[in-house]
Amino acid sequence: MTDSPRFDVDACRGAFPQLADGIAYFENAGGSYVPSPVLDAMDAFLRSSQVQPSWSFASSRKARERVDAGIAALAALTGAEPDELVLGHSTTVNVLVLAQALRPTWEEGDVVIVTNQDHEANGGAWRRLAASGIEVREWKVDPSTGELDPAELARLLEGARGKARLVAFPQVSNVVGSLNDVGAWTAMAHEAGAQVCVDGVAYAPHRLIDVKGWGVDWYVFSAYKVYGPHLGVMVGRREAIAAAANANHYFHAENVPAKLNPGGMQYEAVAACAGIGAYLDAVWADSFAAPEGTATLPDPRTRHADVFDLFAAQEEAIATRVVDYLATRSDVRLIGRATGERSARMPTIAFHPEKVAPKVLAERLAEEGVAIGASHFYAPRVLEAMGLDPERGVARISAVHTNTLEEVERLLGALERALETPA
Repeated sequence: MTDSPRFDVDACRGAFPQLADGIAYFENAGGSYVPSPVLDAMDAFLRSSQVQPSWSFASSRKARERVDAGIAALAALTGAEPDELVLGHSTTVNVLVLAQALRPTWEEGDVVIVTNQDHEANGGAWRRLAASGIEVREWKVDPSTGELDPAELARLLEGARGKARLVAFPQVSNVVGSLNDVGAWTAMAHEAGAQVCVDGVAYAPHRLIDVKGWGVDWYVFSAYKVYGPHLGVMVGRREAIAAAANANHYFHAENVPAKLNPGGMQYEAVAACAGIGAYLDAVWADSFAAPEGTATLPDPRTRHADVFDLFAAQEEAIATRVVDYLATRSDVRLIGRATGERSARMPTIAFHPEKVAPKVLAERLAEEGVAIGASHFYAPRVLEAMGLDPERGVARISAVHTNTLEEVERLLGALERALETPA
């Protein structure tokens, strides 16, 4: 390995053909661009192995190899075992299926704790269980900060002593952007006898996932926000999957993890996920690798950790510049912590412009070739809790490692002009 790793943002950008359009893309939290290795892996599957995997003929064996490679890449990305991955249509669908699979294992009057900081994907499915006798209790954010207080979780768990079955919370809110302490909160839930379901959608593009280290029972994220295809990824502890009710065909009742994946995998999308690992390895090789033959290649998890550290440094510089700018404006309410520091928040930065409707603001930026989002981003509850109108929504700047500081200056210049005229 080299003594001083380097991060070549231009080389990274070269892997993403979408970036050739010249748009400064800051809507990554809604869906990241896709690098060429992912596109190539999906194309190869569709061109030469679009058949049912695992039969004896050649194209079917190749399909199995490609699907297995995608599963292996996602296992390396999460720290899970391959048979702990449920690969479904979306995070929303995965959690809906999970809620229905866990409900038969609980009794009427059992308690599920949800937050009002969550994206609805990790809130709505659990809240619906109230109609079947489950008591749903809400862990509320501080209305001034949008933050969750672990002392409130402790109070809720104590109040549900012996009855708490699950705590659902986000690792990072896709609106608030602050980093929540998954390991500590999971330990609190486990001590009270409850499982956890963690929404990692807004975390996964920016840091390496470590399901084993955090001890989580269920962890969900979207591959299409981590440089991959439109696919929902759910990690479940093997024991937790085995104990859940079957949500698939009756002959899958004992099949881990297929019992939680009705309809099966989208094979071409799963195969394409091998390209995520290939892209991360290409970044690692460009940043860390010594001349050929002089070093032993580290394992995939180590390589991924190295790469995500580089990503975090690039994103921290971007987030700091954006947050510092927004903090200077009296006509903008910043959502989340007023820092870009990597240990405190992700580069997902929502704000409420007081004099310009967020959608109008986004339209003005689009006219200058800058892409941001404006919405409640499927998290209306946290906006309501903070006294904001979900229909009006907020503006959101969301960066990843392929964004540049030059793009940030372009963004802030366009934002300065867009905020000048009330609308």
